[in-house]
Amino acid sequence: MKTLHTLSSTLLLIASCAFAQAPFGAMQGSVTAEDGAPVPGAVVLYHRVTRSVRVGGHLQPPPGEAVVRSTVPSDTNGVFALSNLPAGDYLLCAEVPSAPYLNPCKWSSSPKVTILPGTVNRPALVLKKGVFLRVRVNDPAGLLPPVKDGPLGAANLIIGVIFADGAYLGAANTSTGRAGREYQMSIPAGVPLKLWVFSRHVTLTDSRRSPLVNPGANIPFQAVAGQDQLFTLSVSGRARVAPLSP
Repeated sequence: MKTLHTLSSTLLLIASCAFAQAPFGAMQGSVTAEDGAPVPGAVVLYHRVTRSVRVGGHLQPPPGEAVVRSTVPSDTNGVFALSNLPAGDYLLCAEVPSAPYLNPCKWSSSPKVTILPGTVNRPALVLKKGVFLRVRVNDPAGLLPPVKDGPLGAANLIIGVIFADGAYLGAANTSTGRAGREYQMSIPAGVPLKLWVFSRHVTLTDSRRSPLVNPGANIPFQAVAGQDQLFTLSVSGRARVAPLSP
């Protein structure tokens, strides 16, 4: 009986030591605005930087490489916490669905933190506030499918912005119906941008009923701080399909 007790104690000690030496760390971070105010309800994406090896015709993580990619919300105090993170470098992104804060991974550079075994890293994400770009697309004849664009379906209409030296970011299709669609994204104010509208399926006009270049049009604009940037477009007909070459 004494031998069994001694064996159990030894196994417990070994397990405790193994846990203490496990290559895991933690993160307890904060999301704030530029004025220091906490940002609640932020969706923080954390992504472990992994090595890649070529297998066949594509790249993938080598066997045993820890792949971590998920999201965590910030609480009412703008705080988020993560535990049991494999050691390594992590990229952090953050978006706030209810407010036009700019995701640093899209508009600047991705903050990177290093997780070490047995330690707690305390990153501070500071988000710059922009404005919402809102685009209404009227479709009185119902020429666009009454379903949201998504990763599994072909987009009949693409809307986004072009900035800097030709970088592109797409706007989210937030609602759709037989009468039209709504698109939205956060953009910086006071920066020259171009609204990109593209479709091979329909033709469109702007708010003055002037035709847009088909299949793609660039509309220069610059948003004003504290004021949402609004565009209203209308579907005017089906796009002419070029005949097949003989």
